[in-house]
Amino acid sequence: MSCLLAGLIAIATPAGAASFGVPRASVTPSKGFTAAAGGVQIEFSISAAPSAEVTIRVVGGGREVRRYVLPGVPPGTDQVQVWDGLNEGGVPVPDGIYRVLIGDGTGTDREAGSVKLRGHFFPVRGPHATRGPVGEFGALRNGGRTHIGFDVTARCGTPLAAVRTGTVVKRAFDPRLDGNFVVIRGLRERRKYWYSHLARPSPFRQGDRVHIGEIVGHIGRTGNAGSTPCHLHFELYRRGRPIDPEPKLRAWDRYS
Repeated sequence: MSCLLAGLIAIATPAGAASFGVPRASVTPSKGFTAAAGGVQIEFSISAAPSAEVTIRVVGGGREVRRYVLPGVPPGTDQVQVWDGLNEGGVPVPDGIYRVLIGDGTGTDREAGSVKLRGHFFPVRGPHATRGPVGEFGALRNGGRTHIGFDVTARCGTPLAAVRTGTVVKRAFDPRLDGNFVVIRGLRERRKYWYSHLARPSPFRQGDRVHIGEIVGHIGRTGNAGSTPCHLHFELYRRGRPIDPEPKLRAWDRYS
């Protein structure tokens, strides 16, 4: 009787429950940008028989920001889950370090790795400088107007990258001031980023989605910049009002 009872207990035990494991796991890159093309690659394999439900949790700042539940993952096969750097509500996560935990939902998670994410990227992708006081926010201009951007000098033709994943809201040519310019509205934020004096029209059109780091144009001297050094005139709008972009640009330049 005791032998029969032991057999029934063995049958009732979920097959493979005790053998679940994560023999291989990795997170790449170790440093990246929120909502970048390609995202964060979470690679792993499990040991379970015959298959298992896998839970992937992304944790940062002491709380879970994203969770994936993958049913029926077969053992011994390489798996890839891409995290786009957004939380469960589709909002980009704040700058910080995020840990990736993989388990079967029972609390026995394995840490797969971590990634340090930033939400913004310095736009000028080459050696650069500034125009000094004449290129600063608030500098006086002809006709009593003031400069509402910040100028970053670089060789004509230097690539310009999207500082934030977002949507192109305007691409146009203004012969009087901005020349070729493009404006990007940041993803799930009340900011717009304005690039002026591009050498040629941006390859992105109004309504296009652009990812952080993608090339949106090249430095030129179009518009009223014909007599100036080649430069990017960069404007930053928050809630529809221009603000000084210099502090942000200098901060992004330190890590981009």
